[in-house]
Amino acid sequence: MENKKNEIAVYKEEIRNLTADPQILNNLLQITFNGLKPEQAMTAMLEGRMTGFTLQNFLQKDVYAIPFKAGYSLVTSIDYARKIGQKGGVVGVSSPKYVEEDGKIVSCEITVKKKSDETIGEFSALVFFDEYYKSNQYKNSLWDTKPRTMIAKVAEMHALRKACPEELKKAYIEEEYQRDVQLVQEEKENKEENTIAWKDKMTACKTLEELGKVWSDMPGSLKSEKMVVEYKEELKNKLTPETIEGEIE
Repeated sequence: MENKKNEIAVYKEEIRNLTADPQILNNLLQITFNGLKPEQAMTAMLEGRMTGFTLQNFLQKDVYAIPFKAGYSLVTSIDYARKIGQKGGVVGVSSPKYVEEDGKIVSCEITVKKKSDETIGEFSALVFFDEYYKSNQYKNSLWDTKPRTMIAKVAEMHALRKACPEELKKAYIEEEYQRDVQLVQEEKENKEENTIAWKDKMTACKTLEELGKVWSDMPGSLKSEKMVVEYKEELKNKLTPETIEGEIE
């Protein structure tokens, strides 16, 4: 347990040293951790280090993080996963086997071969297309133009995790999360539009009483946003007569 604590302390120091340079931190937030807050990026890097990824892996985007639900998920490229698989003994990958009905892909199966000592084991994964593709959520995406390629990546990644559970147990490719990532992005855009609409309502207020009414009607989720709170305080100060102090609870 003590060794684990020391290891985590070393990882944290590595991350602090790396991100001490504002330019490096900015590049990481724009490329490797696009859509994440700085504190989320730091947590993601620590998690990645604890599961075997190096800081160089993050800088080269062998592993990166994407917004997922209320937090993030670490993802890697299929090419990098293949490299890890080869180091772990993977010696071959079968061609994808597709099942189709009425010209549409139903499922895809891929088998990975791994050598251990003198034995070669086979690890197969079967994935279903409709679990990763929803027609009402994609518009001219790669899932529309190259559906076999996309679902084959998912099947291969599943098979690689089966073959190399220690090396890839927490490694996922973006194709496995793409549906949820798109939903998160849509939610983010809707929230931004909602924030702008409520800021416009506050801006239109001519008195503290009007501002208080708008604030009272505002959704609680927006009231917790630092930017919204600061903007309310700025308007409150402008609307408060010099001899009268208004208060909005």
